[in-house]
Amino acid sequence: MDTHIFKDMIAVIRTEEQRRVSLLTGEDPDFEYERWLSTDEPFVNELCLMVLVTLRHQVARELVKLAARASDDGKEISPKEYHAEVQKLRKGRGWNWETIKARLNLESCAGNKRMEVLRLLVNSYKHDFSMEPDNELLNSLKLETGDDYARLPESPALRERLATSVGLGKEAGYCDIVGRFVDIASGFLAEAQSHTKARPVKRVPTSFIPAR
Repeated sequence: MDTHIFKDMIAVIRTEEQRRVSLLTGEDPDFEYERWLSTDEPFVNELCLMVLVTLRHQVARELVKLAARASDDGKEISPKEYHAEVQKLRKGRGWNWETIKARLNLESCAGNKRMEVLRLLVNSYKHDFSMEPDNELLNSLKLETGDDYARLPESPALRERLATSVGLGKEAGYCDIVGRFVDIASGFLAEAQSHTKARPVKRVPTSFIPAR
């Protein structure tokens, strides 16, 4: 997986974060701090969550492509057969993750648990109407499910536990958290590829002359 685009996204968000931090001049500290907590920090955090959604979907694409080619025989697969194998991995509008996990032996990958946290975080962000962490995400992060939590972009408790779950200090911000998830995802995919025998897709000639 090419991580450059994700690194560039993080750099853009950091620049905007620093611009907003620069507005904390101290001329009216109470007002400025309140603005940071209520508006600026949640804005930056939500941009980071959007990057994590993109990251999760890119990881899913890479895993599907790899699972569609997984085979012990090592023989070439035609583009038509490859696309047919991709369709076999479909489950409704999503993917049959049980089959994909089994084909790629994902449970044995070192970053599997952290990638599961990423999946649950993204699902909670996308599907919860109030953008509050759901119980599956809280359980995966070992947070109390009976407590009231702020929205995902605003919850210090969630940010702190996300940070420690990926090996950072609890004071780490979302930009650092996203950067670590990008590195974990890259290593996770590389490990999955390293222990999977994948059939190469046969190259076929393509005409650039428009069909009449």
